[in-house]
Amino acid sequence: MNNVYPGTGGSLAVSESSPPQGMDFVLPTVPWGYYAAAIVLGFDAFFSVGIPRLVLLPLSAVLFLSLALKSAGTPMPAMMALIVYIPYAKAIAGNMGGFIPGLNYTTALMLIVIIGMYSRIQGTHMELPLPLEATFRRLVLLFCVFGAISVIHTDLVFAQWSVFKSIVDYKRWIDPFLVFFLFSYLVRTQREAKTLIYLMAISMVVVGVGSLYQHHVISGRSHRIRLKGIAGQANQMGAFYANYMFLILGFVWMKGLTSLKKSVFALGFWGCLLGLFATESRGDFLALVMGMLLFLFLRKKVLFFAAIAGIIFVSVNIQFLPSGLRNRIQHTVTHRDPYGFSGSSGQLDASARTRLALWQGAANMIMSHPLMGVGYKMFPEYIYQYVPHNEETDRLPLRHRDGHNAYLMIGAEMGVPALLLFLVLLLYMFRIMWRAYRASPDPYWKTVSVCGLCAVTSLVLTNLFGSRVISLVLAGYLWALLAILLKVPKWAEEGDPDEEPAP
Repeated sequence: MNNVYPGTGGSLAVSESSPPQGMDFVLPTVPWGYYAAAIVLGFDAFFSVGIPRLVLLPLSAVLFLSLALKSAGTPMPAMMALIVYIPYAKAIAGNMGGFIPGLNYTTALMLIVIIGMYSRIQGTHMELPLPLEATFRRLVLLFCVFGAISVIHTDLVFAQWSVFKSIVDYKRWIDPFLVFFLFSYLVRTQREAKTLIYLMAISMVVVGVGSLYQHHVISGRSHRIRLKGIAGQANQMGAFYANYMFLILGFVWMKGLTSLKKSVFALGFWGCLLGLFATESRGDFLALVMGMLLFLFLRKKVLFFAAIAGIIFVSVNIQFLPSGLRNRIQHTVTHRDPYGFSGSSGQLDASARTRLALWQGAANMIMSHPLMGVGYKMFPEYIYQYVPHNEETDRLPLRHRDGHNAYLMIGAEMGVPALLLFLVLLLYMFRIMWRAYRASPDPYWKTVSVCGLCAVTSLVLTNLFGSRVISLVLAGYLWALLAILLKVPKWAEEGDPDEEPAP
């Protein structure tokens, strides 16, 4: 028997039988429109096509109306569209020309998912969550409450009160958490979950192919330039690669793909790797290495020890690293200073010294406002008042700067209680991924759980060098994975719930 989602432009079918001997999974059959959407979004984002407003507005209206009609009976079409769109939420925001403030593609897709959510819960019983799932939902909800308090705090204290502005600000902040709650309540079966994860991997392949093009363009420039990509900033883009390259690696690793399909996924992985190198982000490269070591340790220990040997070799032969990344690492400790200091032996470069000063300023800010912080998005406005001032720091670019550390930023803007809760959430993320890995005997779910563990490991490290978790582009897939993998122990013990009949 096949699972068919009505109104998706074709049958979205996944065999209910076990995979053939020697295979870990069976690829889902996805309607061609979702592949086309991923390719068109990638083409527009990486080639900066810039569709005219007169074309964009009516085209968007038609597509979203069609998607809403298809989602009237099931949320899956809208959820699949949202998954395809998430990587481009910043590059192609789709603000509808500004005619309706606060309305963009992300909001429109989530509203359509909610339409499908209403159709799914009508006449069906609500599934009881597992204890871990219920606890994690409550913790995420509590963190969202802290976020709301921080947004209101900013608008009340530092600006004229505007209900609409507060709602828009909060909606942007809460987008990744909305993805978690929607997927947590709406994903019911393993077939739905596998389809959504497959689309995540396909979207990452498209990003990887686009990154190959951008890497080629950058390498042809006569002057140094860092790849900004669909995230709009080099370090943010590096974090995107480091967090989600493991989704592609998981499909390359699993048995069941033809050589052609495996080559496509391998091409996407190679493109993302070159893209990461082109961002020249030292922290994100470190995060990728640590995640990769964890992947190999859990999947193939022989390769893990080979990777350790390779890391030792490269650490003493740094010339084998790509030139941009190698130069960034070599200049972390430098004798030259672009801000005019007389260089001394062993002096950190200006970028590293700037970050250290910002982190010290953030710590001072937390000590001055430990309970509620300074307010949402107010860190750049006040950081210069809290950094240490001396001959060296007065020449560093410290005004209106991001904190380059998610933990310090959360503590400074939202307060110590919010920071402690965030750390608890990270611990629960590891627990969720590890429990899914241990609970299911299915090789597919074991590999996906390892990919999730690697993504969380990377996130923990990339957060040391920037704000990565409160961003739909950088964290949307992770929150979707968490919502799905929370259900794996139940599926392992009870199997899938009964399929809904097609209307």
